[in-house]
Amino acid sequence: MVMRRIWSGWVRPYVGRLIGALVLMAVVAASAAAYPLLTRHIFNALADGRAAEVIWVAPPLIILLALVKGVALFLQTVQVNALALRVTTDLQKDMARALITADLGVLTREPAGAFMSRIMNDLNLVREAAVRLANNLVRDVLTAIVLIATMVWLDWLMALVVLAVYPVALQPIIRIGARQRKASGHLQEHMEDVTSLLAETLQGARMVKAYQLEESETRRTRLAFDGLYARLVSLLTGRAKVDPILEIVGGVAVGGVIALAGWRVSAGYLAVGDVIAFITTLILLVQPVRAIGTLNAVTNEAIAAASRVLALLDRPNRITDAKDAVDVGRMSGAISFADVGFDYVVDAAASDAAASDAAFSDAASSDAQPGMAAAPALVDVSFDIAAGQMVALCGPSGSGKSTVINLLPRFFDSTAGTITIDGVDLRRIGIESLRNNIALVSQDAVLFDDTVAANIAFGRPGASRDDITAAAKAAAAHDFIMALDSGYDAPVGTMGNRLSGGQRQRISIARAMLKDAPILLLDEATAALDADSEQQVQAALARLQKGRTTLVVAHRLATIRDADLILVMEAGQIVERGTHAGLIAQDGLYARLCRLQSLDSAS
Repeated sequence: MVMRRIWSGWVRPYVGRLIGALVLMAVVAASAAAYPLLTRHIFNALADGRAAEVIWVAPPLIILLALVKGVALFLQTVQVNALALRVTTDLQKDMARALITADLGVLTREPAGAFMSRIMNDLNLVREAAVRLANNLVRDVLTAIVLIATMVWLDWLMALVVLAVYPVALQPIIRIGARQRKASGHLQEHMEDVTSLLAETLQGARMVKAYQLEESETRRTRLAFDGLYARLVSLLTGRAKVDPILEIVGGVAVGGVIALAGWRVSAGYLAVGDVIAFITTLILLVQPVRAIGTLNAVTNEAIAAASRVLALLDRPNRITDAKDAVDVGRMSGAISFADVGFDYVVDAAASDAAASDAAFSDAASSDAQPGMAAAPALVDVSFDIAAGQMVALCGPSGSGKSTVINLLPRFFDSTAGTITIDGVDLRRIGIESLRNNIALVSQDAVLFDDTVAANIAFGRPGASRDDITAAAKAAAAHDFIMALDSGYDAPVGTMGNRLSGGQRQRISIARAMLKDAPILLLDEATAALDADSEQQVQAALARLQKGRTTLVVAHRLATIRDADLILVMEAGQIVERGTHAGLIAQDGLYARLCRLQSLDSAS
């Protein structure tokens, strides 16, 4: 079933190349069978006293045969490898697209290293198996068929001995293949863990050095590689069992043929040239039969890897356009939450029943942490935001603030209640249309390994340089950009590592400026900045918010004093709501948080 899917989905488009490779394989197989026939002719000619024929005719024929086989083998190898690379490259493209377009919940349930392992390691196994399949299953099978036919033509009785012996090896080889598939699956899973561990350690290099964790991290990676070594040894041991089985069976076949040939020559049924040709054919048969024998183990390993690849490709997205989805154009930005609830565990179970772990965590949100109990992230959340208003969300960590932000662009769908924009249910708005109306600036400004201009232009692909510059100026980013060696064409590095935190944040704001969406989501946009950077970013954010509906998540309450409405959240519920002055007067949770930050009505 797995191989059928690979064939129909990714190999069939290249059937022309495959036919070309098959023709070349047939030439290789035919040339292999020609050797023993030529040997038979040479020895029979010598026995008949035709030495001159052997001297003048046989050498050119052997050279020509070697030339034909060599050229065909070269072209076939190039064709097969190119075809395998083309198929695996197409699979990698499809997997990359599947990951890029996957629901956010799917991407945050597994470490990025696990997905990278499937794209690189699993597909490498599939590629190697594809080459082996083409060479062994086609070329070697064709060669074996032609050689067996040659043996039958030379002497059917000796051929019968050979055909009776080799099938004995079939059953143990099949059992080895089944074990190899299971072992390969375990190996690839462990490969995922090792890849994720290395990525985690390298990404956290700063903390590793700050807390002097080099030794403990080294021990962790050593243990991981020891586990990988053990699984590789197990897999290779399984592969190694095939060749000895075929070697023993081949030895029995050759011994039986020699005994039978000696009797038939002495009885006058065979010429010496026929016996030499038959034994030559049998020796030539050993290599393709051995290759075919090892193919079962390799195929089972590839099936295990391909199954994991297809599982990723087949995972359905739940965040999709409804059949009656509408393109709403530019919206005014009036937002309404009515009795909205959300449960990360329920969402995970709905997305993937096998992944319905009560300890599910959403890495994109501080509201869901590893090891959390199966408690809803939001419960009966209701509020209304008029177009152009600024509404702030505050409260303790894990209270549900970031979850509210995540629901608006449909990174997740609520598990209860209704969310509308301009009176239209989010689920009825086309996803592209919805997200065109929303700009997001988060605490961790995500920049891609490209130029400054390209990173700003992600807000509006195709924007002119003048528009990009205008957005940068509005975000107070133009001056530091022009101070870079190449200005707007300066590369920002991986995740923007060539820039400071404040610079990255201002580029992120410029991106939102350029997008010019009517709804702005600020998810702790200044939480990680120093005082000087925060002041500059706050000034840029103030310009960005003008004329837009703004929903802000903030821990620094001084940044939301001027909000039209402040919603105080705790344990997934709104426990207080009002203006800064009104909430201070209530002397509830908000007032206590303000006192902790030395912020009161006078400050």
